[in-house]
Amino acid sequence: MLKTPIHLIEQVVFSSDDSRFKEYSIRDADWQDQNGLVLYLSIKGRNWLIINSEWIPSPITDPNPFVRWIDQDRIVLVQRRSGRFERNIFVLNLAGEIIASFYAGDAIEDIVVGPEGFWLSYYYGGFRKGLSSEKLVLFGWNGLPIFKYETDLPDKPDILEILALVKGENSAIWLVPLLKPLVEIVPESKSITIYNEPDLLNKGTFSVSIRGDFVYFVLEDTKWAYACRIGEDLAQPVGKIEGVSRGLAPTESYNFISRSDTWGEVKLYRIDNKEEYFLV
Repeated sequence: MLKTPIHLIEQVVFSSDDSRFKEYSIRDADWQDQNGLVLYLSIKGRNWLIINSEWIPSPITDPNPFVRWIDQDRIVLVQRRSGRFERNIFVLNLAGEIIASFYAGDAIEDIVVGPEGFWLSYYYGGFRKGLSSEKLVLFGWNGLPIFKYETDLPDKPDILEILALVKGENSAIWLVPLLKPLVEIVPESKSITIYNEPDLLNKGTFSVSIRGDFVYFVLEDTKWAYACRIGEDLAQPVGKIEGVSRGLAPTESYNFISRSDTWGEVKLYRIDNKEEYFLV
């Protein structure tokens, strides 16, 4: 149970004031403290990348890809679907030029980027073949798999679907699978840790953030964010995070990024919790 007050702080990093156009649709966004904001927008049938206020025509035609920072010099675009093993991972320089591309499976649910490579989760993986049937895969930037959930974990729970995915410390990845509240995987040691609490995590978690020994999560139906010490069941409401939210890596000062077409905004959210790393 939290003994000190906890606060939700928000910051708008993109709005209609920053757009060249009155009407636009925010397809995806990413933030890193060191590198800033990258956006993918669709406007009247055209797709744009915005890299720290620089507008660049998209090099791919997909209107709805994921966009993520790799490092200070590169970003990645990920197409969710790929038929007949067509390439669906595109590594770009900051001029928007494709410098590498490869195939990474069909029906991609989410992507998380870290120093170890990039993680992909797949929806309905249990009903698919090939890479997608692994449900969760870590790739290197050469396009080759480094770790596969189904193949490389000898003792693991069956995963029907991954509701939320977020980076942990070092190479670790955290996930909220359907019917299992919280799971941590470390690829080098091929180890998995399952936390059965807080139970509220399994009530439709939309996004998750891990900081210290705390888990923060947002429920899809209510948009309420909660804070809870990992392994405990009592979750404390923090505030609402509207729009489509996603947890950020523990290296970032903000916990969540959220985008909303209703307001045409991208927001960052930080949870101020003094108990994350210090006992009180």
